[in-house]
Amino acid sequence: MQKVVYALAYIIFFLYLCSVYCEYMKMQKLIYGLCCTIVVMGLLASCKKHTYDFTYSPNAPKAGARVLFTNTSDAGENWVWKFGDGSQSTLKSPSHIYTAAGTYVVELMADSNKTRTMKHVVEVLDSIPSIYVTSDTVQQYSSIVLKAAFYNPSKASVTYDWNIDEQLFTITQGSLTSDSIVGYFSDYGKSTTVKLNITIGSKTTVAERTLVLTDKEAPSLLLQTQQGELYRQRIYNNIYEAVKPFDGDETLILDANDSTATLNGVTYDIHNMPVLTDKQVNALQVDPINRKLYVILDDGLYVANANGDALAQIVNIPAATLLVDSKRNSLYWSDAFGVWVMPLVTHPQNILSEQTLNRIHNVNEVGVVSRMIILEN
Repeated sequence: MQKVVYALAYIIFFLYLCSVYCEYMKMQKLIYGLCCTIVVMGLLASCKKHTYDFTYSPNAPKAGARVLFTNTSDAGENWVWKFGDGSQSTLKSPSHIYTAAGTYVVELMADSNKTRTMKHVVEVLDSIPSIYVTSDTVQQYSSIVLKAAFYNPSKASVTYDWNIDEQLFTITQGSLTSDSIVGYFSDYGKSTTVKLNITIGSKTTVAERTLVLTDKEAPSLLLQTQQGELYRQRIYNNIYEAVKPFDGDETLILDANDSTATLNGVTYDIHNMPVLTDKQVNALQVDPINRKLYVILDDGLYVANANGDALAQIVNIPAATLLVDSKRNSLYWSDAFGVWVMPLVTHPQNILSEQTLNRIHNVNEVGVVSRMIILEN
């Protein structure tokens, strides 16, 4: 079509020149010729060739990074993008993320016309390995996952070497040589940097992630020693922070009561318990959920159903005090070796199979504990 228009333009212009130089042409023909020339030039301008093209950034994208495609076409209304990995878009200037390194042919077609198509080759490089974690702010004693994030399209061998402050971090799943580790930090009010040496094939890269450790509210086990000193130990889903001196209201410990307990309308007292034992009772607590009674005798810690059944011994070491925490299904008691915790007993006859003893701190960390309570934050 464009060639036809050019040919017509030349013919008309030639006739115009002839009309100018002919003696018999009058002025109106000259004006007519000028008008024809203007019309032809307008036709030529209207038949200007349009361009269809696009650019993309960054010029060397990495797998996992977003690539922005900019449509630079000077005509067209409808668009179809094919990104070379099976994905498409109908936006004028879309963006796309390639999940693997490789060579991709990106195609842009305007107005569903194959003659208005432009293609470019995009080279997507391997991503720089990084450490993936859901947030850079981590609460102490909250379980987190640290995972190696990278793409390995060539399926090369991979080795991992985590570098993390073992004084702060406790691993609960995985290891320092696995692709991910699960654990928790035991401190707050500071930042810590986690490093990962990851070797893909023969190339080793060091990834780093700085985490901010924050405080987390939790119930506290308040302890009073025989010397009257107070200590606090917070409880995070059966994880216990290091015991620390407590400078709060010391009258709170007065709420602890391990001399009397009431269950189902029956009051038990350490000075009058002939139903269960004729021995000296030093402390007692009840578990209202499982309907159990715990008592400390001179030769250890015992449990019984709260209906007059015989006592069953839990430990045969003389204990100082005890605390039943039904909300968290835990029993705390102290002896000359420290403070212990175990799940509450549900069947005294199966006590040996049920008890799981766990010392949450040694006696030399605090001293002999004479009273304990739970403070709810």
